Amino acid sequence: MDKPQEIVIKLLSDSTIGTNYRTYGRVDIEIDYTDEGLPIIRGKIIHGLLRDSWLSMANYFKDLQRAAERILGPEGGLMERAILRIGDATLNEDVIKWAHYAVNRRENPLHPMLILESLTDVRTQTSIDQRTGCAKEGSLRSSRVILRETEFYAPLQWYENPTEDDLCCLLMCVWATRHAGLGRNRGRGFIQMNLKPIDEQLLFKQIEKKV
Repeated sequence: MDKPQEIVIKLLSDSTIGTNYRTYGRVDIEIDYTDEGLPIIRGKIIHGLLRDSWLSMANYFKDLQRAAERILGPEGGLMERAILRIGDATLNEDVIKWAHYAVNRRENPLHPMLILESLTDVRTQTSIDQRTGCAKEGSLRSSRVILRETEFYAPLQWYENPTEDDLCCLLMCVWATRHAGLGRNRGRGFIQMNLKPIDEQLLFKQIEKKV
């Protein structure tokens, strides 16, 4: 069976996925983005999401524990022993090439912030004082969201050929990951993940045997 080469991440709702650092004068909670202003999702974040998904179902698939350690590394391990590395998820190559050209062209170059603002929006929220029913003083916060329907592509690097159990475990974690980032209880961060290229139907039949 061919090894998957990337994880495709589609945002089904506006999402704030990033490092929480601040862009002074603009937003309190920022996302990660490139020098050209293109949003990205760090590979470490994706790895953490997959591990959380595995931990939510590990008790029901104990025969895949070894595969999970091979794919995600041992829980709490300080050494990198996983056979899989997940790269940063970026937009498609055509968009990356266009943005690089637009920012670096000699005549009328675009500012990276203009590109970022075309792909994102800023949302504000505040805390409510339960005693008065009014907004708490100083609680107003703004955060940047990546707009829904945006797709990211995270490259996969394999250090060993995965077994069928390895691929089953990875596919289960990918399919089970449905939320990411901040504001999950406020309608943000609803995502869909898939592996490409891979025969998902064949693997799904193998997963059914283990249920």
